Amino acid sequence: MGLEDYRLAPVTSQDLAPAQRQVWDELVFGKRGGKSVRDEGFLVGPFDALVRSPDVALSASRLGEVLRFETELTQRERELAIITVAAHWQASFAWLRHEVYARESGLAADVIADIAAGREPAFESDSDRVIYELVSGLVREGSVSDARYAAALQLLGERRLVELVALSGYYCFSSVVLNAFRVPLPDGASVPWSQEEAQPRG
Repeated sequence: MGLEDYRLAPVTSQDLAPAQRQVWDELVFGKRGGKSVRDEGFLVGPFDALVRSPDVALSASRLGEVLRFETELTQRERELAIITVAAHWQASFAWLRHEVYARESGLAADVIADIAAGREPAFESDSDRVIYELVSGLVREGSVSDARYAAALQLLGERRLVELVALSGYYCFSSVVLNAFRVPLPDGASVPWSQEEAQPRG
């Protein structure tokens, strides 16, 4: 999806109302830093859409920062969960960014490719498999079986399990915003699926 497909008119720094300026400043000068503004001058990902409701945008930004930067989950655990959610929703912008982070975290290329294609990977790591099965079950079925819950609890403990479930829910929220407004990808970017409108995988 390109800029011509975007269902909203981008909001640049010159267009901001005072309440929106607070959102902009927290994103640009917060933990996300310089990665928060596109070359065209508007906020990346779901935040150009969300800035139209500043309270929602601020709450989403702050929760996202906590879940990405302040939990006890490892980078590998976080990124495996995020790409599993992004692939389910075929949320192109989220996939494009976090597939890179997933590779950086040490996830194997074939595992990432299988997740992108909607296939269950042949994990070498039992820990990766436990996390994938929990998150995949949540997004595909809307629930977690007793066996998957017990395995994840044993692996993560209560705090990290809560953080993993919350992270998964946050990226479901982010994904539906991206898809509803057809948030554009950077020029020249491509993702492993192609369709007019994203369709969640059943």
